[in-house]
Amino acid sequence: MMSPHQGSVSGRSQLNWDELDFRHLKFAVTVADQQSFVQAADHLRINQGFLSRQIRYLEKRLGFELFDRSRRSPLALTESGQAFLKDARFILAKTQHAIESAQQINRGEKGHLTIGINTSISNSKLPDILRSFYQQYPDVTLILQELASYDQIAKLKQQQLDIGFFHLHNLRTDHDHENPVLTSKTVVKEMLVLVLPGKHRFARRSDSVSIAALSNEQFILPPADLMYGLRDQIDQLCLAAGFKPKVRQEAAWISTVLGLVAGGVGISILPANVENLQRSGVVYRSIQGKSPVLEIGAVWHQSNRSTILKNLLTVVENLS
Repeated sequence: MMSPHQGSVSGRSQLNWDELDFRHLKFAVTVADQQSFVQAADHLRINQGFLSRQIRYLEKRLGFELFDRSRRSPLALTESGQAFLKDARFILAKTQHAIESAQQINRGEKGHLTIGINTSISNSKLPDILRSFYQQYPDVTLILQELASYDQIAKLKQQQLDIGFFHLHNLRTDHDHENPVLTSKTVVKEMLVLVLPGKHRFARRSDSVSIAALSNEQFILPPADLMYGLRDQIDQLCLAAGFKPKVRQEAAWISTVLGLVAGGVGISILPANVENLQRSGVVYRSIQGKSPVLEIGAVWHQSNRSTILKNLLTVVENLS
């Protein structure tokens, strides 16, 4: 025979979820935790009579009692109440988790960002950027893609990258510069440096070297069709010194250039970030006189409204 406290409050009732809200679940869970209507009301900072009426309303809509009122101290749950409140706690916890996760995403504290990088940013500011960003946003995933500047520009326009890092002269020589869809910010400014074989006659010098003194040298330079901006600046530097560089070999990747220089194939002129690469058989020397200033920049699509992107740009700005 069913005991009175486990019987139906109103028989079989058709529950209308619109008549309940999370407040009812929270009230019931708090009463169960406190094992007392008085203590639960005090904990919730509400009137005890109001709390009792809300629990009665919930029980009426559910069709069964949650609490065994035959035991006043401590207040106990009915068997039905135990089953219901187990799932009610789960619902409240999942809801709280959903709210917190969404708030983290809204603040840019969770999610992912796709970033284009090349050797120049990797050799200069990238380690500092990553370290600082992860300290502030450890739950964000940064997906790094090693790409040449022209590939980054193409992917940024198609919004396949959130942000790219490369020399801005490549962006300025892009064919769509008159109708830009990309926005940029300078991250690092650097000069050009000479890259010489370890046994080169100028390698023994500790001071800067004049470009004019290199007029008879064989050069290893970046290809004009792939890296027009950088190649043009190097060519202009040599032309200002009175000669056109004699190109023995073209190479797009810095590691290849350094290998060729170390092998005595020729000399090169590269952005100063290359000095962070310690390559056996290669020495670096500064250029005497005026040298072009290269800008490594952060580039992104102007329609990108990602909060994570905004947070990364703030980190970059604070490190500049």
